[in-house]
Amino acid sequence: MRENLQKSLVLANNLPDATFRKLLENCFATLTGFPEPHSISSLYNSKPDLIKELYAALLSLTANLVQTGQNKENTSQFLSQCHYSGAKTGLFLDFYEKNRCEIEASLVNIGNHLPHITDITWKIDYIIKSSYLDCNQGPIFRIGLQTEKYDPENECKKVDFLQFTCDSQELQDLVYKLKDAVRHCQRIGSEH
Repeated sequence: MRENLQKSLVLANNLPDATFRKLLENCFATLTGFPEPHSISSLYNSKPDLIKELYAALLSLTANLVQTGQNKENTSQFLSQCHYSGAKTGLFLDFYEKNRCEIEASLVNIGNHLPHITDITWKIDYIIKSSYLDCNQGPIFRIGLQTEKYDPENECKKVDFLQFTCDSQELQDLVYKLKDAVRHCQRIGSEH
């Protein structure tokens, strides 16, 4: 994917800096939830399909950079591999730094504003003797999920912790359901 993205991003080298700026304005407006200030078809009339390809690549690159938390140095190195001039690299980095927090907030909120699981902890406990149980039922698993959700009121990420216990059978059911959900998502993804 990275090679295809690089091939598409190289197309920016054929654009004047003013056109590249307008394309970046559209890209960052879209990712922050604002309407595009410029019509894509009017940006570069001779080859609209190339502009659309570059626009899609810039959207993908920017979302990926924000999602993976890339800094200016890594971004600059990647753009230099695409043979971007210093002016185009600087322009992209300016837009990136100004809009990174808003884009991150938009990305966190994708998917019906549900919290995202960011970390998991687990421990195994064994019940040696209990007045409630007549027989040993195996280990008890203590699972802790750290979730992250964007809080629009405070305009920041909110971290919550969800903890639960389960026995071996319940844990196997959970794992089976998660694997089933992954297969279902992969099937939907391969159809589109």
